[in-house]
Amino acid sequence: MRGLSHFGEAPWKKFPAWLVYSLLTILLWGIWGALTKAISSDLDAYTNQVLFSVGVLPVMAIVLFSGRLTGGVSRRRGILYAFITGILGGTGNIAFFKALSEGGKASVVVPATSLSPLVTVALGFFLLKERASGYQKVGLLLAIAAIYLLSL
Repeated sequence: MRGLSHFGEAPWKKFPAWLVYSLLTILLWGIWGALTKAISSDLDAYTNQVLFSVGVLPVMAIVLFSGRLTGGVSRRRGILYAFITGILGGTGNIAFFKALSEGGKASVVVPATSLSPLVTVALGFFLLKERASGYQKVGLLLAIAAIYLLSL
C-alpha cells in the first residue's frame, strides 16, 4: 500500500510558512481582541495588562527552554531594542484595554488599532528614507478612510 505521497502533498504544505503563521496570528489575535472586550467591564485596563503579562509567562518559559535563544549581529543592541519594544507594546496594550473599557466596540477598536503599521510606514518614510509606491500611498489613504468609516 502506498503512503499519502501517492495522492500528492498535504494541502497545508502548499502554503508558504509565513502565510500559515500570518493566518494563525490573525486567528489568535482576533480571538484575543474579542475576549479582551468581553472582560473589559470586569477588569480595569491596568489589571488586564498585569494579567496579560502573567499569561505571557508560560509562553516565555517555552521559548526560554526551547534552546532557540541565539545571538544575532549585535546581541546587546538587540536586547535593548527588544526591551524598548516591550515597553512600547505594554503601554500600547494599556491604551487598547482602556479604549475597550471606555466603551469602544471590539468590532471598531480592534481593526482601528490594527492599523498601527501606518505609524511604521510614516517612520520608515521620515527616519529610514524609504519611499512608498503609488499603490502603497493609495493603500495608506484607504486605511485612513477605513479608520474614519469604522468610527461612525
